[in-house]
Parts: sequence; structure tokens; C-alpha cells
Amino acid sequence: MNKLLLTTLGMVAAVSAAYAQGTFNANNNFVPAGASAKAFILGTDGNALAKANGRVEILEGSTTLSPNGSAGVALTLDGLFFINGLASGSAGLGGTANLVVRAWDVTSGATYDTALVRGAVNVVVSSLGGGTTPPATFGNNSDFKGLSVSVIPEPSTVAFAALGVAGLFVVARRKA
Repeated sequence: MNKLLLTTLGMVAAVSAAYAQGTFNANNNFVPAGASAKAFILGTDGNALAKANGRVEILEGSTTLSPNGSAGVALTLDGLFFINGLASGSAGLGGTANLVVRAWDVTSGATYDTALVRGAVNVVVSSLGGGTTPPATFGNNSDFKGLSVSVIPEPSTVAFAALGVAGLFVVARRKA
């Protein structure tokens, strides 16, 4: 009898914890307040990042919320992503979550960390839903304005550039 009671209480606690999480739907298929265009993910050319090349990952702290983990989610349309049913691990029902939206061009790397063409932006999502409450959406409940991906030089390139500048400084100092 005690085992049955403990098992039932454990299941109720697990279900209530799941419903207490703040949930939200993330997509950029909306025009932010004061803007004239959708909150696109833009490529290096300033146009919407191609559907075939774009990936998006949503993080809360160091935890990946989006499906597929660090491999991200493919863009649904050029410059647009749709990721539904995400749950904040730290913000409960009606709460606020601080997220990072990362996007990259997979032709330059399979993950955000390996890609050379990438971009990230901090986003705040408020009034999170959960249980029977409809989830919050990026369009109505966040400050997401879109983002641009750009080429991030490899650390060795930056190191060589710094070494070159230091060399020029040393040569100029010797001549003086």
C-alpha cells in the first residue's frame, strides 16, 4: 500500500512539474513593432539566409532547448524558422526566460561552434504558458528583431593579424 501511495504521489509531482514549466513557440514569421519587415535571419549578403543553408539553435544559459541539440533546426523558409513547444527549464508558468538565438550557415560548419558564418542575439520571452495556458510566442511576447549572420574569422587568423601589428610596431620603434 505504501509503495502504491508513494508511486502515485511521485507521478502527480512529475506531472505538476511538467505543467509548471513555461512553454513558448519560437518563430520569426512576424513584423516586430516599429519595423517594416519580418524578423528575418539575414545572410552575409543582407538577404534572407537560404532555407537549404540555415540552421537555428535556441539556448537558455548553456542548455539547448531546440530539438536536435547543437545540430540546430533547419530553416523552414528562406530566413524563417518555426520551433514549437519549447519549455524553459528555469522559468515557470507566466514567467520570463532569457534566451540566446543562434543561427549559422551550414555550408561553413555543421554546428554553430564550427561554422565560420554565424550570428547570435539575446532574446527575452515573457508571459510563458504551460499546461492548459497557450504558450507564449516570439511575435507577441519577445524582443526578437531578427539577426544577421557574418563571417567569424578563425582564431589563427586573428592571431596572425595581431602578430603582424606587433611586428610593425617593433620595426617602427627600432627605426625611431
